[in-house]
Amino acid sequence: MLFVVIWYLANLFYMPSCSALRDRRFPPVQAKELPYLECTVSILTEYETALNYLDWEIGKHGLIIEFTDPDYNTRRSATYLPEVAAHEGWTKIEAIDSLMRKAGYNNVITESLRKRLRITKYQSTLYTMHYTEYITYVKTSRAQYPPINGVKPIH
Repeated sequence: MLFVVIWYLANLFYMPSCSALRDRRFPPVQAKELPYLECTVSILTEYETALNYLDWEIGKHGLIIEFTDPDYNTRRSATYLPEVAAHEGWTKIEAIDSLMRKAGYNNVITESLRKRLRITKYQSTLYTMHYTEYITYVKTSRAQYPPINGVKPIH
Protein backbone atom coordinates (compact mmCIF):
# COMPACT_ATOMS: atom_id res chain seq x y z
CA MET A 1 0.00 0.00 0.00
CA LEU A 2 2.84 2.39 0.83
CA PHE A 3 4.29 1.88 -2.66
CA VAL A 4 0.94 2.82 -4.24
CA VAL A 5 0.74 6.01 -2.17
CA ILE A 6 4.32 6.99 -3.05
CA TRP A 7 3.74 6.22 -6.76
CA TYR A 8 0.53 8.29 -6.74
CA LEU A 9 2.15 11.25 -5.02
CA ALA A 10 5.20 11.13 -7.29
CA ASN A 11 3.04 11.12 -10.40
CA LEU A 12 0.75 13.82 -9.02
CA PHE A 13 3.73 16.18 -9.02
CA TYR A 14 5.68 14.74 -11.96
CA MET A 15 2.97 14.66 -14.64
CA PRO A 16 1.99 18.35 -14.51
CA SER A 17 5.64 19.36 -14.83
CA CYS A 18 6.01 17.05 -17.83
CA SER A 19 2.95 18.63 -19.42
CA ALA A 20 4.20 22.12 -18.71
CA LEU A 21 7.81 21.62 -19.75
CA ARG A 22 8.13 18.55 -22.01
CA ASP A 23 4.92 18.20 -24.05
CA ARG A 24 6.15 18.79 -27.62
CA ARG A 25 2.70 19.97 -28.72
CA PHE A 26 3.18 23.22 -26.79
CA PRO A 27 6.07 25.58 -26.05
CA PRO A 28 7.47 25.22 -22.50
CA VAL A 29 5.97 27.44 -19.84
CA GLN A 30 8.08 30.57 -19.31
CA ALA A 31 8.76 32.07 -15.87
CA LYS A 32 6.94 35.28 -16.85
CA GLU A 33 3.77 33.23 -17.46
CA LEU A 34 3.65 31.73 -13.95
CA PRO A 35 1.48 34.45 -12.32
CA TYR A 36 -1.21 33.78 -14.93
CA LEU A 37 -1.30 30.00 -14.64
CA GLU A 38 -3.75 27.74 -12.93
CA CYS A 39 -3.65 23.99 -12.54
CA THR A 40 -6.69 21.75 -12.72
CA VAL A 41 -6.59 18.13 -11.61
CA SER A 42 -9.34 15.69 -12.58
CA ILE A 43 -10.05 13.01 -9.97
CA LEU A 44 -11.66 10.14 -11.87
CA THR A 45 -14.45 8.17 -10.19
CA GLU A 46 -17.54 6.04 -10.85
CA TYR A 47 -16.00 3.69 -13.42
CA GLU A 48 -18.63 1.58 -15.21
CA THR A 49 -18.65 -0.68 -18.23
CA ALA A 50 -20.88 0.87 -20.89
CA LEU A 51 -23.55 -1.33 -22.45
CA ASN A 52 -22.68 0.01 -25.92
CA TYR A 53 -20.92 2.95 -27.56
CA LEU A 54 -23.93 5.24 -27.01
CA ASP A 55 -24.41 4.37 -23.31
CA TRP A 56 -22.97 7.59 -21.86
CA GLU A 57 -23.85 11.27 -21.41
CA ILE A 58 -21.96 14.17 -23.00
CA GLY A 59 -20.58 16.45 -20.30
CA LYS A 60 -21.07 13.84 -17.58
CA HIS A 61 -18.96 10.85 -18.62
CA GLY A 62 -15.40 10.46 -19.72
CA LEU A 63 -14.63 7.44 -21.88
CA ILE A 64 -11.95 4.84 -22.24
CA ILE A 65 -12.25 2.87 -25.47
CA GLU A 66 -10.43 -0.36 -26.22
CA PHE A 67 -10.55 -2.38 -29.41
CA THR A 68 -8.57 -4.59 -31.73
CA ASP A 69 -7.56 -2.92 -34.98
CA PRO A 70 -9.01 -5.26 -37.63
CA ASP A 71 -6.33 -4.30 -40.17
CA TYR A 72 -3.25 -4.88 -38.00
CA ASN A 73 -4.64 -7.13 -35.25
CA THR A 74 -3.24 -4.77 -32.61
CA ARG A 75 -4.87 -3.51 -29.43
CA ARG A 76 -5.77 0.16 -29.40
CA SER A 77 -7.08 2.40 -26.64
CA ALA A 78 -7.69 6.07 -25.87
CA THR A 79 -9.52 8.22 -23.36
CA TYR A 80 -11.27 11.58 -23.15
CA LEU A 81 -12.18 13.36 -19.94
CA PRO A 82 -15.88 14.16 -19.41
CA GLU A 83 -15.58 17.77 -20.53
CA VAL A 84 -13.93 17.08 -23.91
CA ALA A 85 -16.96 16.15 -26.04
CA ALA A 86 -19.04 19.05 -24.69
CA HIS A 87 -16.19 21.52 -25.17
CA GLU A 88 -15.69 20.39 -28.77
CA GLY A 89 -19.43 20.43 -29.50
CA TRP A 90 -19.36 16.80 -30.63
CA THR A 91 -22.19 14.31 -30.87
CA LYS A 92 -21.66 10.92 -29.24
CA ILE A 93 -20.66 9.37 -32.57
CA GLU A 94 -18.23 12.19 -33.34
CA ALA A 95 -16.62 11.74 -29.92
CA ILE A 96 -16.33 7.97 -30.37
CA ASP A 97 -14.85 8.36 -33.86
CA SER A 98 -12.40 10.97 -32.58
CA LEU A 99 -11.32 8.60 -29.80
CA MET A 100 -10.72 5.88 -32.37
CA ARG A 101 -8.52 8.29 -34.35
CA LYS A 102 -6.74 9.29 -31.14
CA ALA A 103 -6.06 5.60 -30.52
CA GLY A 104 -4.32 5.45 -33.90
CA TYR A 105 -6.99 3.90 -36.09
CA ASN A 106 -6.76 5.48 -39.56
CA ASN A 107 -9.10 3.44 -41.75
CA VAL A 108 -12.83 3.69 -42.35
CA ILE A 109 -14.85 3.67 -39.13
CA THR A 110 -17.92 1.49 -39.54
CA GLU A 111 -20.95 0.85 -37.37
CA SER A 112 -19.76 -2.74 -37.02
CA LEU A 113 -16.43 -1.58 -35.61
CA ARG A 114 -18.11 0.86 -33.20
CA LYS A 115 -20.26 -2.00 -31.88
CA ARG A 116 -17.12 -4.02 -31.08
CA LEU A 117 -15.62 -1.31 -28.86
CA ARG A 118 -15.14 -2.04 -25.18
CA ILE A 119 -16.06 1.17 -23.40
CA THR A 120 -15.55 2.20 -19.81
CA LYS A 121 -17.31 5.36 -18.77
CA TYR A 122 -16.32 7.40 -15.74
CA GLN A 123 -17.00 10.70 -14.05
CA SER A 124 -14.61 13.26 -12.65
CA THR A 125 -14.35 15.99 -10.09
CA LEU A 126 -12.18 18.96 -10.99
CA TYR A 127 -9.95 20.79 -8.53
CA THR A 128 -8.35 24.04 -9.66
CA MET A 129 -5.68 26.17 -8.01
CA HIS A 130 -4.38 29.47 -9.39
CA TYR A 131 -0.66 30.14 -9.15
CA THR A 132 -1.16 32.88 -6.55
CA GLU A 133 -3.14 30.44 -4.37
CA TYR A 134 -0.30 27.95 -4.71
CA ILE A 135 2.29 30.53 -3.64
CA THR A 136 0.18 31.45 -0.61
CA TYR A 137 -0.18 27.78 0.29
CA VAL A 138 3.57 27.15 -0.01
CA LYS A 139 4.44 30.20 2.10
CA THR A 140 2.03 29.23 4.90
CA SER A 141 2.70 25.50 4.96
CA ARG A 142 6.32 25.06 3.88
CA ALA A 143 7.84 21.93 5.43
CA GLN A 144 4.50 20.95 6.95
CA TYR A 145 3.81 18.04 4.62
CA PRO A 146 1.92 15.11 6.12
CA PRO A 147 4.40 12.41 7.11
CA ILE A 148 4.53 9.14 5.17
CA ASN A 149 5.82 6.22 7.24
CA GLY A 150 9.28 5.11 6.15
CA VAL A 151 9.92 8.10 3.86
CA LYS A 152 12.34 10.85 4.83
CA PRO A 153 11.18 14.38 3.92
CA ILE A 154 13.20 16.19 1.25
CA HIS A 155 14.39 19.67 2.28
